[in-house]
Amino acid sequence: MRYLIAFLVRKRVFILFLLLEGVALYWIIESRSYQRSVFLDSSTQLTGSILDRYNNLTQYLDLKKQNDRLARENARLRTLLKDSYHIITQSQNSDTIYQTRYTYIKANVLNSSYSKRRNYITINRGRKHGVQPEMGIIGPEGAIGIVSGVSKNFATVIPLINPTLTVSGRFKNKGYFGPLNWPGADYRYTSISDIPRYAKINKGDTVETDARSLIFPPGIPLGTVDTLRLQADRNFYEVDLKLAADFSSLEEVYVVIDKMKVEVENLEIESLTD
Repeated sequence: MRYLIAFLVRKRVFILFLLLEGVALYWIIESRSYQRSVFLDSSTQLTGSILDRYNNLTQYLDLKKQNDRLARENARLRTLLKDSYHIITQSQNSDTIYQTRYTYIKANVLNSSYSKRRNYITINRGRKHGVQPEMGIIGPEGAIGIVSGVSKNFATVIPLINPTLTVSGRFKNKGYFGPLNWPGADYRYTSISDIPRYAKINKGDTVETDARSLIFPPGIPLGTVDTLRLQADRNFYEVDLKLAADFSSLEEVYVVIDKMKVEVENLEIESLTD
C-alpha cells in the first residue's frame, strides 16, 4: 500500500492531466452531436473488433471439443448407413425388418509409424471401451487396419502398410476380388493380386472392402488403381493401388464392432466339423 501511495504522489501531475483530459473529452462529446456520433462509431468499431478477436480465440481453443463432437456424430451417422444393417425378414406380405450389425467407437491416434518395415498404430481406446482384438479400424478416407493388442485403456493396430496384414478387397461395381497386401515400399501404395486376366480393370477404379474377412463393413474404400501387370503365371493381374487413407497424417479413427461376427464364425466352424 505504501508503494502505491508513493507512486500516486510521484505521478500526481500526470494523473491529474489524464482526469482533466477525460472531463474535457466528455464535455465535448456531450455538447456536440458530430463529435458524439464519431465517438460512438469509433467505440462500436473498437468493441466489435475486440469481440471478434475474442470470439476467434475462444473458437480456436474450443476446436478440440468441436472435433470430438463431430467425430462422435460421424460414428453415430455411420451406424445409420445401409451397410451397417442386416435384413432379418423380408417378404412380399410383411415389412422388411432390419437389425444393426455394425457400430463404431471413435478413437484418437496416440502414436503411429509409416516409414518402417512393420508399421503400427496406437489408439486411446481399449478393453473398457469395448475394443477387442481383430476388430477393424477405419478412418474418414477409408480402411486403416486391424486391432492386434488390447489393454484396459489402449489398443495397438496393424495398419494396411504392414506386410504381415492381408485383407480381402473387391473392385467396386465389378465383383472381382483378391487379397490385398502391402509390398513394403511406399506407404502411399499397396497391391492386390489374383485378379483374373480377363477382368476389365482401368486406372482410377476403386477397390473397397467386402464381407469375406469379417473385419470391415462392405464398401469401405481401400484404394484406387494406379498400375497393373501380369503375375508370373500370366493368368492373373497384380494391381498397384494408391491407398485411400493417408497414413502420414492420421488423427481420428473409428473402431468397427461387428455384432454378428461371432455368429458367422461359429456357423463356419460347425460346417467344417460336420
